[in-house]
Amino acid sequence: MKENASKEIKPIYARKDDRPLLIRWGEKLFAILATLVMWVFLIWTLYQKLYVDAGEKLWSVLQVLAIGLLFSVALLGFWQFYNWFRFHNKARRREFPRQGLDEVGSLYGISAVDMARLQDVRKAAVVEFRNHRYYYCIDGEESIEIGMLRMDI
Repeated sequence: MKENASKEIKPIYARKDDRPLLIRWGEKLFAILATLVMWVFLIWTLYQKLYVDAGEKLWSVLQVLAIGLLFSVALLGFWQFYNWFRFHNKARRREFPRQGLDEVGSLYGISAVDMARLQDVRKAAVVEFRNHRYYYCIDGEESIEIGMLRMDI
């Protein structure tokens, strides 16, 4: 029982580095090889379809591709102009009214005084789970219970 209590609980991204080195290197190597294989397949397929299979039709295939490219560029250019015309020197999104600390704290079940403490913290406030409750823990200060996440059993 003491081993579990003394064991430090790490977040998921830190636990990922606890796996064996061989597995981590194997995953990275697999990702690189899979990417290379897909790029080779793409280049080979394009070569087969555009050069070998097209044969005499190569010029018409390239014309279709060029027309598609020009159409895409024109469409994106029109969209950019439309957005510039509509939003130039204007706010794109509606401004929401500012909420006081007491309003925000009431959403999370935290008092306005504790919300002010959390806002003034220069260090990170860590979330801990103890006794079926979640707390913001700040070094050297009293913990703040997150009332919204209370799990009453």
